[in-house]
Amino acid sequence: MTTPPRAVPPAPSVPPVPSGPAMPPEAPTTAVTHAVGLDPQAGLGALSVWTERTAGAGEDADPLVLHHLPSRTGLVAVFDGAGGAGSGPSWTNGRGLSRSGAWTGSRVARLAVELWFRDCVEHHRPPEARVLEDRLREVLDAARPAVRSKVVGTMRRQLPTTMAAIRYRIGDTGVSVRTLWAGDSRAYVLTPSEGLQVLTRDHTDETDALAQLIQDPPMTNMVCADRPFRVESHAVPLNGPCVLLCATDGFFGYLWTPGDFESVLLESLQKSSDEADWAARLSRKVEQYTADDASLALVTIGFSDFRELCERFRDRYRRSRERYRGMPDFSDAQALRHWREQDWLRYRTEYERHMPEAGEVAE
Repeated sequence: MTTPPRAVPPAPSVPPVPSGPAMPPEAPTTAVTHAVGLDPQAGLGALSVWTERTAGAGEDADPLVLHHLPSRTGLVAVFDGAGGAGSGPSWTNGRGLSRSGAWTGSRVARLAVELWFRDCVEHHRPPEARVLEDRLREVLDAARPAVRSKVVGTMRRQLPTTMAAIRYRIGDTGVSVRTLWAGDSRAYVLTPSEGLQVLTRDHTDETDALAQLIQDPPMTNMVCADRPFRVESHAVPLNGPCVLLCATDGFFGYLWTPGDFESVLLESLQKSSDEADWAARLSRKVEQYTADDASLALVTIGFSDFRELCERFRDRYRRSRERYRGMPDFSDAQALRHWREQDWLRYRTEYERHMPEAGEVAE
């Protein structure tokens, strides 16, 4: 995640399609999507989207999607290497090809989380944040560069990355969800009745989602190999069909309002024929507005098939479009700013309903 400057973006040109930064980015060089029916009989499907701005240099790791059929337990996760803090090289093959600490850190953290989840499943262990912290430190320490960088400073980190993960267990009466995260990647739940709700609180001094779109505040905590970090955890019981997803800030950090991310998800869903088409449309959409690498992983739970998934969210999609009907003319900048602030006030209560309190760590 090498963070480009974030000027206040213009309003959407055609509601409800949000726009990107003030200067339109070039299209990402690489995009990869995956979709799979994990357990169609149980109403379980999944997809992932991964894009990079520069071929071979994308600092987001491949999204992680895991599911253990016998225990009905799974995990989705994303990892965004922190390019500013980890821009120095961490690996080279001796023939001119090198990788930054951010590139390496996100991939190594992905491996650590996969090992942790496998250990939880095989040994019937609870998904404890402290155990995940220990596994991350162990694997990152083993991957630290043998030679220290000559570039030092308070902002520098070895193998720095964000992490946002959702570990879920499907029961007879609902879904037990635990989020685990460090940094400013996010976990969400999307439901037909309440729309998109955030399940994590960014590790930044400013956690108001609208203010973050304008300010892009620095992170106060991230996974890395050379400094203390923490993995926060938050438990959420959910009832009824839902979509669980994790995303890096390339997906949600370059939009006009926090509610635009829900519009991106629902508009692409309603235009899709199946999970693979949904993933492809999400990839093409994020390429239109982001100025960063972007990755997303999601799992759909409790829908008999893709057709039912679309049907259940159709009314919510209509409501998301209605948000834009009162938008002022684009030529009136002051009225637009006022509209955006009021839109956020209306949207915020439901969006933050499951957001954990600052500093909350629950096992």
